[in-house]
Amino acid sequence: MPLVKWKEHNIEGVEVELLLSALKLRYGYDFTGYAKASLRRRLKALNSYFGVKHLSELLSVMLYDEAVAQTLINCISVPTSEFFRDAQVWKKVRDDVLPQLDSFPWINIWQVGCGRGEETYTLAILLHESGLLKKSRIFTSDINPAFLQDARNGCWPRRNLDDWRKHYHESGGTGDFDSYFVERGEDEIAIKEPFKQSIEFIQHNLVEDDVFKEVQFVVCRNVLIYFGESLQDKVLMLLTRSLERGGYLLLGRAEKIFDLRNKHPYLEELDETLYRKLISGGLHV
Repeated sequence: MPLVKWKEHNIEGVEVELLLSALKLRYGYDFTGYAKASLRRRLKALNSYFGVKHLSELLSVMLYDEAVAQTLINCISVPTSEFFRDAQVWKKVRDDVLPQLDSFPWINIWQVGCGRGEETYTLAILLHESGLLKKSRIFTSDINPAFLQDARNGCWPRRNLDDWRKHYHESGGTGDFDSYFVERGEDEIAIKEPFKQSIEFIQHNLVEDDVFKEVQFVVCRNVLIYFGESLQDKVLMLLTRSLERGGYLLLGRAEKIFDLRNKHPYLEELDETLYRKLISGGLHV
């Protein structure tokens, strides 16, 4: 029988699907619900890195070589973060959210997608300056163990300090931003140890894992933009379930929740990035 070529056939799309299926079956990482256009761009960048012409050439190697699989996972889940990124968002957290969280006897915060820790320690600094760090616990999670270790180490290139200092002051910070760090040689800075004491680092897969803690504040910025619509809805339901009634959800600027009333009726929109879980109603942990 002659081979019939389907004219709408997308070979790159097939390669991506095969790689994602293999990652799920072999290593348990399920990226099949991620936005396909974004995945394709990220994975194609690996062709030159590995010196191959087609993504499918990585399939058999990845099945047997965990280092190659980890590189694929790192590529898909690459973090983009910095201290006090989007300063006006953090000013809103400082001025509007933290005073409300102070009404809770204990504050649990889930920061999703730790990257290399910049956002995690941004939260710790804000809590410290608001006098709330001692009664708070930050649970920072990521699917990628390498990023979790980077965040746990809390070290970054010194060249970023000028930009981060500027963002800090734009967010309403009035202290000495540099005082939160110690120098590590000529080219590196590290967060001071006391700011690590209220943080717990957790490997968590938003696609496969369930709620692990009831919290009063969820920070999940620039994570949902990589998910397809159905996976976005699934993850938003998970985050909402983790919230105590009256708790807050902070998303990225490009992650507006549509059809809030029908799909996510337990959340109310406060502005373009901030939501609050209704005090009345169900959907509890």
